[in-house]
Parts: sequence; C-alpha cells; structure tokens
Amino acid sequence: MLESLHIRNLALVVELDIEFGTGLHAVTGETGAGKSLILGAVNLLLGGRAGPGLIRTGETQCEIAAVIRLDEEFADLRAILAELLDANGLPACEENRLLLRRIVTATGSRVFVNGGAATVGNLRDIGALLVDIHGPHEHQSLLRPHCQLELLDAFAGLGAETAACTTAYRAWQQAVAELDEERARGIDPDQVQFLRQQLRDIDQADLRIEEEAELVERHRVASHAQRLLEIADQCRNGLSECEGCLTDQFAPFVRLLAEMESLDPEGGAPLAERLSELVGNLQELSVDLASYGEGMDLDPEQLQMFEERLNLIQKLKRRHGGSVELVLAAADELRAQLEAFDSRAERLAECEQAVQTALRAFRARCVELAKARRQGAAPLAEAIRDKLHRLGFNQARFAVEVTEAEPGPTGADHAEFGFAPNPGEAMQPLRRIASSGEMARVMLAVKTVLSAADHVPILIFDEVDANIGGRVAVSVAEELAAIGQRHQVLSITHLPQIAAAGNHHFQVAKRIEDGRTITTMLPLAGAEREREIMRMLGADSESTTAREHARELLAKLGGKTAGLRAEGVVP
Repeated sequence: MLESLHIRNLALVVELDIEFGTGLHAVTGETGAGKSLILGAVNLLLGGRAGPGLIRTGETQCEIAAVIRLDEEFADLRAILAELLDANGLPACEENRLLLRRIVTATGSRVFVNGGAATVGNLRDIGALLVDIHGPHEHQSLLRPHCQLELLDAFAGLGAETAACTTAYRAWQQAVAELDEERARGIDPDQVQFLRQQLRDIDQADLRIEEEAELVERHRVASHAQRLLEIADQCRNGLSECEGCLTDQFAPFVRLLAEMESLDPEGGAPLAERLSELVGNLQELSVDLASYGEGMDLDPEQLQMFEERLNLIQKLKRRHGGSVELVLAAADELRAQLEAFDSRAERLAECEQAVQTALRAFRARCVELAKARRQGAAPLAEAIRDKLHRLGFNQARFAVEVTEAEPGPTGADHAEFGFAPNPGEAMQPLRRIASSGEMARVMLAVKTVLSAADHVPILIFDEVDANIGGRVAVSVAEELAAIGQRHQVLSITHLPQIAAAGNHHFQVAKRIEDGRTITTMLPLAGAEREREIMRMLGADSESTTAREHARELLAKLGGKTAGLRAEGVVP
C-alpha cells in the first residue's frame, strides 16, 4: 500500500506530507480546490510527463516522493518487483518498502528508486505493477488486452492450466532454438572436402611427438658425413695405422715397464699393467673409429629424405598451430567435426521431430486453455454486468470476448472486454470508452468482481461519482469499501455517501497566505468530518437537519464498512 506521499512545490502545493492507511480513502473538497493534486503527484511518480509548468511559481524545482509497502498477501508481486529492480541494477527494497522520488526542474527531471539513480522508464515499469489510476489519466491496466486475459484466467481459476501452457510454449521454443543451432552448424560440401584433405595430410604424415628432434639430429649428422669420416680416418691413422703412430710410440715404454716388472714384480707389475691397458684402449679406439667410418652413410638420397620429412613437419606445424602436439590435436578436432557432419542428417531429423512433438503438445495445451477460457468468459461478463446494474447502468451490456491470437507463452487467445452503457448502442471495447466517469464506474465493477484475482495493490478512482446520486451513490460507496479487502483504494469524490464510507477521509482546500494561494490536504475525523459531509450535502454548517443527515450517513455507511471489516472484507 501507499504508506506516505511527500509533495513539495508542485503547482499550488508548498509542502505536504500525507500518511495513508488501509481500506478506502475518500478525498473531498470544493470544486477547484485541487483534489486532483494527488493524481498529478502519483502520475509523476509513475513516469508521467513532467514539465516546468508543474513547478510552483517562484521555485526552481518540485519534488514528489512516496513510500510503498508490500505486505504478505502480495508475496508474488514482491518477487516480481525484486526481479525488476535487480534486472535494472536498482537497490532492493528494505523491509518490503519501495522508495520512489522524482525531482522536476525547468530542464528535466531526476528519478530515484530506493535511493539509486533510475529512469522514467523504470518508474513506468514499477507503476504498471503497483498502481491503477481510473479516471482522466490513462494509467489503467484493465484497458490492456493482455491484462484482461490474465484477469479472465484468474476469475476462471486457470492458473495451473496457464502455467502448463507456458511450460509447453517454452519447451517448443527451446526445441526450435536447438534446431536453428543445428542448422547453423551445417558445412557445405567443399568445406567438408577441405577438412577431409587436411585430416588425410595429418594422418598420412604419421607423426610422433619426439620424431622431429630425432630427425633434426640425424639430418645434422648426415649433412656432415664426409667431414665426420675424414675426422675418423685421421684419428685412426694417427692412433695405429701410419708410420710413427701413437701405439708404435708407446712400444719402448711397454718394454721398459716390462723390464721394471721383472726387476720389481710387486711395484712394476701394476704400472706395466696400466700402460698395457692404455695401449689396448688406443688400439680398441682405433678399431671403433674404423667401424664408425665404415658405418657412415654418404647417400645423398637419405639426406634428401630427412629434409623432405622435416619440411613436411614444418608445413603441418605452420598450418595447425606451431607444434607437433597442436597438429595432432587439430587432427582430433577435424575428426570430430567430420563425425558431427556425418551424423548431421540424423541429428537434424531428431531436432525436427522434437520441434513437431513440442508444437503438438503446446497446441494441445492452447486448445484446452481456449476451451476453458470461453467457458469462463460468460460467467465473468455476467458478474461484471450485475455489478454495473448495481452501479447505475441499469440496462448496460458487458461482454468478455475470447478470440484466436498469435501463439505465445499464455496460449493462443486474445481477450477483449466489451461495454455498451445504453440500449441501442453497439458494444465497444472497454479501451474505447470516452467518458472518464463511465470508465471509472466500469473499472469499479470489474475491480469488485476481480478484486481477489487482481494483483495491483493501489487503486485510485477519479470521477467515479460522475452523474450519479441516490441509491446508486450508496452502491458505489459500498463497492469501493468492498474492494478494500485486498486493495488500498483512494477515491476523489463529490459524493457524501462515498466520503462517509471511507476508512479515511481527507479534505483538500485552498487558502491565501501572504498573497499567495496554497493548497492543503488534511485528514478529517469527528466533527470536522461531519462538517465536510454537511458541505457536500449542500447544507449550511449550522443546519441541525444536515448534521443529523451527515451523522446518519456516517453511521449507515461507516457501519457497513465496519461490518465488512468484521467479516474480513475490509482490512
């Protein structure tokens, strides 16, 4: 509910701080006193158009702020609002209270939601959830066909069926998305051929991760084979083949140490043995050098083979990432792509079948839901028509028409509320009704019938009492009080019956202060409220008869409201 409203420098208002309660709020005052200022203020907080003409003369800006509290009975609405705030990066509500503030200047306006900077668009989205204004302004959710469809579903108790239809719709859309994604993965034949050739090139190369390093080493040896052979021959000749070779030069020393061994077996034997081993190692090295030279391959074709193999590896590395590991990984990826392509036809068939299955399920839900909606349309229209008769439209007709529409999350139906206030007039869509007074009473009838199903918590009625009086006025007052079972209702009225039925009564008045006109809005109670109702009855403030009449209205209609509270109808 709207807990409080702060207005500063708006038109004739200097500063107002208004506290609101639950149930029906009657706002009264002389014609021209500015009763619609609350409409103007709330409309600005709902994203209405702002301009410098709204600012009180002599001031640079005006400000409107409100605190809206959402109680437990609106838990679903609280969750929706929380999602909306989060999606727009706005601060969350604290203690289930929403703080709205708008400052209007000559050059524009600034908007704040829960203390965070927001946009006028944010206000409109929030307002669509929380407030309905029925009167000259166009902030009326019941005029929107999709809202009328929601109300029909709520009246007919089709929440579960609608939710099932939404689930089926989303499943269908998901299947369509998967089919589109699968189609987008398609590869043309030339591309497939190119991928197959790339994979063949890699597979035919038969790469090993360690092969490149081995080839580089073997290529280096092969490219220097002639020089390596020359080195081996020179070393072998110097060790054991040529005249004066190293092993021949060791011969005298071998003989000398042999003589030492014969003279001193204990000391000379180890030395002679070591020299003998050294000579043996030199002779063995010479043999190994000969074997190394004989094994050296001087075949230029082998060198060319190494070079070709290395060139192939380099080519594949350049094409697929720069290393043998990445080349092998690319082969795996190519293989997976080709396998996916090979199975694409089968996968496409599966996706197309899934789309058809989901579509059939969704259509079945739509047919079931449409049938239930058409069954619920007549009882809803009849209930609203009965309320209209009670509200003074004695011969009015009302209809709820359900027609086919483009399939969507809530089915394939379009709902339109139709209204003909007088005999002989054609039925017109509710949104085309020109008279704001008629519209307000129609909205009152609709809201009364659907008050339990309607989740908009704050209702403001302006001109609901246009062109009515007598018994109808009492009926309007009783209906407004009845709506208070689940909504906070503000009614700007000229009717004493409505004023008397209110749980709360505010008077709007003008006064002159320091040569300037000021509009005020004050709560009334007791004798002050009696005097205001006497004024609305057109009586003198000293009239005993009028005072008795006012007291009678308060006792009668206030008593009805109290009775509704006792029954749990009005909070």
